[in-house]
Amino acid sequence: MILEGRGEVGAVEEQKITIARREIEDRYGKIGDGKKILFVNGVPMGLSTLSRRLALQFSDLVPIDAGELADGTYWLRIYDNEQRKVMVVEFDREYGFTGERGADIMDWLGDDYFRIRWRAFCPAGGEEWLGADASRVKGGK
Repeated sequence: MILEGRGEVGAVEEQKITIARREIEDRYGKIGDGKKILFVNGVPMGLSTLSRRLALQFSDLVPIDAGELADGTYWLRIYDNEQRKVMVVEFDREYGFTGERGADIMDWLGDDYFRIRWRAFCPAGGEEWLGADASRVKGGK
């Protein structure tokens, strides 16, 4: 797209979506659009309980959302702070892993990745996706 204004002409580049991000969004939906409570074998489980059941409860792994696939398997999307990736694990009714996909967090954040003060933080976890916490400056302003 070319923009003209104030005597300047410049090109605005659309954000490129990587293959890894596209595969994740095509299969599981946009980040944060999944369920917060998943019924596995008829038993309701919150994301923290589900993470514990799958042995994925570590301080650097933050559950984002979950869902069920058409073939009867389930998925859990997490943010891995150590690898700085959005990961999705697929599992069956017995909680056995059947697949895994991952994409770098930069695929979602772009240049904002370099402006975030990284800590044990997930842009889509208990906070809103790119919520106010990511834009706060020191001093709470």
